[in-house]
Amino acid sequence: MNYRIMRITNKNGTVVADIESWEKAFKEVDDAKHWEEGRSAMSLAQYFSLPNIEQSNGIKLIKEYIEICGFKNFEPIRAKIEHESRFDKFKGKGRMHDMVIWGNGGGVHLVICIEAKVDEPFGSFVSEAYRESVEYVNKNPRSKRSQRIKDLCEKYYKIDVNDITSYTYIRYQLLHYLAGAITEAKSCNDVVFMPIMVFKTNKYNKENDNKKDYEVFIKSMNFVLLNSEKEIYKNNIDGVDVYMTYIEIPM
Repeated sequence: MNYRIMRITNKNGTVVADIESWEKAFKEVDDAKHWEEGRSAMSLAQYFSLPNIEQSNGIKLIKEYIEICGFKNFEPIRAKIEHESRFDKFKGKGRMHDMVIWGNGGGVHLVICIEAKVDEPFGSFVSEAYRESVEYVNKNPRSKRSQRIKDLCEKYYKIDVNDITSYTYIRYQLLHYLAGAITEAKSCNDVVFMPIMVFKTNKYNKENDNKKDYEVFIKSMNFVLLNSEKEIYKNNIDGVDVYMTYIEIPM
């Protein structure tokens, strides 16, 4: 099978052509300590660069899942690692995606926002993140941390964040991920696919709660099951068709 050659870069424009150049590009924009054998950054790189980018298991998997979503003949055009999506006007970092792929399929533009994991958790619950942000703002009045969380909750859940009990079991990182992905799609009038890619390396701890946290989030956002075999879910959120799945990948 022939694959279109996809150009991968980091935000500096450094081109990724193989695992060695991926490492270089990653370390230019992220902490070198995150590049570790058996962890998510290196596992993602290996999955999308071996034996080469065009014939990697990563590209094959994305094409397979995109077709199941209903978009045939997906052609990846370009990609960025450690790509930032800014979904509000506040200072500070936006949503940092591990990898974003832009392409065409089924007559539409598609953007794939990849979250790579081994067993790294999804971080604080929304309720915890909000309480911590309020404490931070009390010490740093110019900060907009708590306002950002409040705005996201009001936008996607239509409930005031001060009703803390509504957010006890929702991980903030997943809400942040969704906001960034939708913003990325809107910037190009795209459909967005959000695969959480879990690499089951020798450092994977099967006792982690990530799958459960993901399922709670999917339910809270009223996603509908599109494909039971691949567990792909779909919803239209803020005018964008969003497809989401949780993929466990043996390494």
